[in-house]
Amino acid sequence: MLDIGRALREESVMKSLTGLQVRQFKELHEKFDAELLSRKLTAKPKRQRALGGGRRHTLEDSTGMLFFILMYFRVYPTMAVAGFLFGAGRSRVCEWVQTFQPVLEAVLGHTMDLPKRKISSVEEFVKAFPNVHKVIIDGTERPRARPKDSEKQRRHYSGKKKRHTLKNTLAVEPEKKKILILTPTTPGAVHDKKDLDDNDIVPHIPKEIPIEVDLGYKGLENEYQGIIIPHKKPRKAELTETQKQENRKIASSRIRGEHAIGLCKRYRCISDVFRNRREGFDDAVMLTCCGLTNFYQRTKKRA
Repeated sequence: MLDIGRALREESVMKSLTGLQVRQFKELHEKFDAELLSRKLTAKPKRQRALGGGRRHTLEDSTGMLFFILMYFRVYPTMAVAGFLFGAGRSRVCEWVQTFQPVLEAVLGHTMDLPKRKISSVEEFVKAFPNVHKVIIDGTERPRARPKDSEKQRRHYSGKKKRHTLKNTLAVEPEKKKILILTPTTPGAVHDKKDLDDNDIVPHIPKEIPIEVDLGYKGLENEYQGIIIPHKKPRKAELTETQKQENRKIASSRIRGEHAIGLCKRYRCISDVFRNRREGFDDAVMLTCCGLTNFYQRTKKRA
């Protein structure tokens, strides 16, 4: 079975298995432990067997519970592999995932690291993000297992990625690479601009805050002020040198949004082919990983 104590002593092991530094893990654990106590999940039920009976596993306390759910997101092992590593059966591992993910999500909500799911007014945006001076909006797709239902196959097949995917749109603050807004998960066939329009994000961002997007949102600049979008190459023509320079400048700024998405995808549960079938879990996992990324960025030591 895994030696969690070793991970708590070795920085590289902890970061490889959980995505967090040892110091960050301990900080998160304090809040995770308090949340477990508030939900009474650490309380043991009335014993059915004699003391010492039953299969032993490593989740004897809240440290093991937090380590398990973080490792599950970071490494994304199958239930059988996770069960082998933690000395439990597949059904028990599945139960742990469904139990500890909401706890972790709640903790990240208490620390204000979860992104907003929807903004309803300019006033709400300013109140939630008073120090934001620029926003980068981008979509991301993550692979999912091919659905058996033919209708689901059509809805989830992404012509862009040439595979079945899940899609989210993210609004990122580039300076701190903080994910401000995460739209609900949609099938991969949905166009980037349609997903953005359906969630009504841009109208609720103050006009004085510039918004950078890529060419997947072409046409947005005609609907709203403050949209910064690259020049599109004309048909049977070339961009001018000035336009190319402007595109390079936009790309060098927008890359910070790509970096934020890349930090989220360190967690392999949203970069590998998504296997879980529980309804709504695909969206919950994406939200939790974005919250973990914001927590990591906020609490890491800066030079």
